[in-house]
Amino acid sequence: MVIDLGRRESIAGLRYGIPGMRVGGTREIVISPHLAYGEVGIPGRIPANALLRCEVELLEIREHSALLPQDWLPGKILMLRRSQDSNDQQSGWTFTVHEGGNSWLSFLQSVRGKQQGQGHLSQVPIPLEADESAELIRQPPMDLPKQIPEACVGWNSGFIDLQNGSAMIKDNRDGARCMVIQVRETGRDVCLMGVHQDNLEFLDCAFYRTIERLIGPYLSSDPAST
Repeated sequence: MVIDLGRRESIAGLRYGIPGMRVGGTREIVISPHLAYGEVGIPGRIPANALLRCEVELLEIREHSALLPQDWLPGKILMLRRSQDSNDQQSGWTFTVHEGGNSWLSFLQSVRGKQQGQGHLSQVPIPLEADESAELIRQPPMDLPKQIPEACVGWNSGFIDLQNGSAMIKDNRDGARCMVIQVRETGRDVCLMGVHQDNLEFLDCAFYRTIERLIGPYLSSDPAST
C-alpha cells in the first residue's frame, strides 16, 4: 500500500511508526489501541482495545502524492465518497471497489470524549467476488446520467461547488449536496461526477441499493452514525 504520512490515510500508529525506516528494511510496529481501533475495534474482525503488532517492509520513499502507473492494479476501480459536515448524524465514508474483487470501506469512527467530527479512520475490507465487483463497476455509474439526469453533475460542467475548508461538495445551481462517483483505470478517470445524495430516484436505484446493502452493516455499528 501507498501511505501519505502527511494525511490520515492509515491508522495513526502506522504513520508514527514508519519514519526512520530505510528502504528495504523491515520493522515490527507495536500499536496501542488509542493509535489503532480503540475501544470500538472493528466488529467481527478486531476486538475492542486490541494491541496490534504489524510487520512493515519499506519498499520505496517518494515525493508527496507521486503515484506511478504500477501502483494501480489492472482493471477498473470504483470509488464513492459521501461527505459529512458538523450537522450530520451519519459519518462520511468512502467505498472503494476493485474489478478483481478487492473492496474496502473507509470511515471516521468517533472516539468517546472527543468533539463531533473527531475520531480515527477505520478501514474495513468488504468481501466481494470478482464477478460481483465487475458487475457493480461495468455499467451502472455510466448509466446514471441517462437515468436521472437532473441529479447528476459532470465534474467539469462548471456546476460543482467545492466548499472552502470542507470536504462537502454541492451543485451550485440549487445547493444540493453531492456524493462523488468516480471510476478510474490505471490512474485515469473513466467517469467522474457528483450525484445529488438525497435524490429519491438515486437512493432507490438498484446501483445505490446494492452499495447500501454492502456497507450498511458496518456503518450501523459506528457510534458516529447513530
